[in-house]
Amino acid sequence: MDNLEKFIKQNREGMDREVPDLKVWAAIDKNLSAAEPEQKAKVVPLFHRLRAAAAILLLLTAGGLGGSYLATQAGGNEINSLADISPEHAETERWFNRQVDEKVAKLASYNQAENVKPDLEQLDAVFAELAAELENAPQGKEEQIINAMITNYQAKVDILNRVLEKVESANQPKKEEENEISL
Repeated sequence: MDNLEKFIKQNREGMDREVPDLKVWAAIDKNLSAAEPEQKAKVVPLFHRLRAAAAILLLLTAGGLGGSYLATQAGGNEINSLADISPEHAETERWFNRQVDEKVAKLASYNQAENVKPDLEQLDAVFAELAAELENAPQGKEEQIINAMITNYQAKVDILNRVLEKVESANQPKKEEENEISL
């Protein structure tokens, strides 16, 4: 046991008989009553915090949706393909895309599709530039740009045809040799 405990045990009776003066109790009560309003002012219920967080979230969501709507409205005239221009051009574009897809599939069967990929990507970049130019084209120049877009598609098909011809001609002698061996 330490000295404090010994002292308390020895003098316990004397400590229990002593009662603090009423002035001490009045000062303690005054301090407690003065501290209570400050504590109540500092405590914010969880409900109020959640309500504030929900309001902020609602404002951010509304702002995001509003901005998205305005961006869609502003970019509504954007041209990404010939189909955005007219139905006739949409049919032309579908035909060229079918041709390109068929020829790329044939090249893939010869394991040559990757060889033309950079050229096709370059033509796609040119097409995107033409589409952007069409959006800002002065009146009367639209048809010229549309013709350039169609020429771009023709160039894709021509490149694929040439590559296919070379690949097929390079593979023909091998097939003829195989046929002669199997006879």
